[in-house]
Amino acid sequence: MTRTLLQKFIWILLPVITFFLGLSLRPNSDSVSGTGKSRTQTQEGGESSLGLANRQSVKSKSSGNNKNSADPTNPTLNSSTLSGTTLDSTSIKRIGQSLREELNPLKRRQIFNELLQGMTLDNAREIREQIKSLDQNSSEFRDFHFVWGSMAGAEAVINGTKTSERDLHVTMTGWASTNPDQAIAWFNDLDKLNDKRLSKDHLKRSIVEGLANTDPDRAINFISSLKESGDKDAHRMIHDVARKATRRMNLEEAGAWAQSLPDEGMRQSSIHSILPRFAYSDPESASKWAASLDSDISSTAIHKVGEAWAHRDPPASAEWLSSLPESKGSNSGLETALHHWAGRDPTAASEHLVSMPDSVGKDRAIKGFVSKVAHEDPQSALIWADSIQDEPTRNGALINAGQTYFRRDRAAATEWLQSSGLPASVQSKINPQKK
Repeated sequence: MTRTLLQKFIWILLPVITFFLGLSLRPNSDSVSGTGKSRTQTQEGGESSLGLANRQSVKSKSSGNNKNSADPTNPTLNSSTLSGTTLDSTSIKRIGQSLREELNPLKRRQIFNELLQGMTLDNAREIREQIKSLDQNSSEFRDFHFVWGSMAGAEAVINGTKTSERDLHVTMTGWASTNPDQAIAWFNDLDKLNDKRLSKDHLKRSIVEGLANTDPDRAINFISSLKESGDKDAHRMIHDVARKATRRMNLEEAGAWAQSLPDEGMRQSSIHSILPRFAYSDPESASKWAASLDSDISSTAIHKVGEAWAHRDPPASAEWLSSLPESKGSNSGLETALHHWAGRDPTAASEHLVSMPDSVGKDRAIKGFVSKVAHEDPQSALIWADSIQDEPTRNGALINAGQTYFRRDRAAATEWLQSSGLPASVQSKINPQKK
């Protein structure tokens, strides 16, 4: 299993490296000279200076029994299993300086790949010293830590707890992507380490993201195990898994995948992630699919389609949602649709509201309308808010519009509030009194 996952990881990474190395662009002559020597050493040094892909394969073969891999003191994870290095300290510093100074993104990536190819368990920390000052959102910063995590496992992750940079998450993700057995076993034994810097609440998301890269089914099982152990919010971590597992599926296939998940929370959360992509590109087809559902994801699907459609065509979204049987999903969607419609054409949106029969859906639609109009015409927004039939919904809309009114014209808003006759509890939320 570990070797298969390593191969998948390598096939994901190699096209990127091959693309940039195939470019005609070259770093300055000093860098070429320094790294050229490294390549010669790589060819002559045997196993001790293998490139990234071969070192990953060797590590997979030598990792052996996972029983000891969860132990952070395991020498397999904490010291290099390869004698020697591809790049010496002088070369690493020279290439690192070129990397930081290079402004051309293609050349910078090519220079970075020289470091990545020459990286071993022994020199990873030296290379990190050249990487750590880069933008922490850059692909180079994230890719280095991903690869280091995949190579060094616990050693790299524990190092992430001692740094000021945001590298812990991506390092753990790299480990879970490449050696899930080791990563999960180590995660399960975290309590034994008694290290407050290693939080399961933080690292569990990294595990899921790493598993989602190579084995979505295992990611689902991991989430299920967390929920069984008492993690009530575990199902929310399905978002990344859902996006990756269904990226090549059509709407029907993606919907069937979501419906097959073992837990209602996962099914609901997955729809939140999957459906907007289809609803933005083809809202008509997505709306028909959502309306045809007869399961616990039906309401969520209707809401997400209505919400996505509202960004493109608020009137069409509102018309579709109004035609459906009233549900939590259609009501939420109407609130979103009228909010967007009011921003584009408040007159047409208000006319649509007038035409709607009294219902919970209409109340929610008015609330959405008010939330937008209040920024331009708070007085009209307050009149509309006061027409809402459901008291909690009405109070929420009045509070929202009233607070906006106070920000725009405090004197006029104060006069309105004093004569509004609203309950004191509502008035205090609109204009909290400083003590």
